[in-house]
Formats: sequence, C-alpha cells, structure tokens
Amino acid sequence: MAARPRRRLKKIAKRRASAASPFANIEWVIEDGGSIHVGGIGGIDCVASAADRDLCYAMLARREGETLLELLLRLDKSIEIAAETAETIDEINGP
Repeated sequence: MAARPRRRLKKIAKRRASAASPFANIEWVIEDGGSIHVGGIGGIDCVASAADRDLCYAMLARREGETLLELLLRLDKSIEIAAETAETIDEINGP
C-alpha cells in the first residue's frame, strides 16, 4: 500500500495539536472529503469505519460493553495511527 503524502501527515499532526475537539481526526477526515460510518454491517451489530479517497483508515467492531463514545474515541485514535503508518486498522476482516 502506498504511503500517505507527507503534507497530509503534517496537516493531521497540526490539527491534532491545535484542536479542542476530542474528535479532531474524525473532523479532519470529513473536512478533507472523507466519511465515517457507524452501524451494522454484514452481520456485525456495530462497526465504526473511516475512509477517504486515498485510504480506509479503520474498521472497528464495537466491543462488548463499549459505549458509543468510547468507540468513537477509539476510531479517532485509529485514524491518527493509520494516517501516520498508511496502514488500515481492521478488526472486521480476518488476516
């Protein structure tokens, strides 16, 4: 998989440091033309995913007892990690 352009990595790091929102990375994906999805997919009751035209950042399965807020905070952190590494964090598809 191709690495993310450096300008995007700098943009996310700057946004992370300056944003007051706990969802700075989710906001960054949406403002940059990407999207998030929260809901059931393919027999899984609740999935949170984030992607843009270049990369699927994360596909996370909601854990037992996990609140929606906790899931979204985990999605936000996963976006940050995926943007830095250019690798999707995938809890949905097997290895």
